[in-house]
Amino acid sequence: MMKTFWLSMCFAASLMAADVSGKWTGSVDVEDPSDGTNISTPVRAELQQQGDAISGKIGRQEDQEAEPIRSVSLQDGKLTFEVASAEAKGLVKFTLKLDGDHLDGDISGNMDGVAITGKVHLTRQKAGSGSY
Repeated sequence: MMKTFWLSMCFAASLMAADVSGKWTGSVDVEDPSDGTNISTPVRAELQQQGDAISGKIGRQEDQEAEPIRSVSLQDGKLTFEVASAEAKGLVKFTLKLDGDHLDGDISGNMDGVAITGKVHLTRQKAGSGSY
């Protein structure tokens, strides 16, 4: 009886675990280090999650190909990953908090040898919405 109870609790917990799978759209807002103006870039991401394994890509809306994410971790609704791109000439780190169909958080890294920081706001697209 106790074993059945324990297994059903574990199963229930796994059903409530955070799932980041889906297509996401939103923006990355960074401050231009040269003049302090805010630059808002429309972005898209596609994430796949199977158990604890998460993979995917993120990039600007207008780009044909998005960049693969790596060093991915999801713990207590906090998603972290890195992206290497030729444009940034280095690693860019994302630290996002999952809240339902929203991922919000911070981005940091280097672009052309200059440190950048900013905010990320993503919304999961509804299945069949066709927008990506």
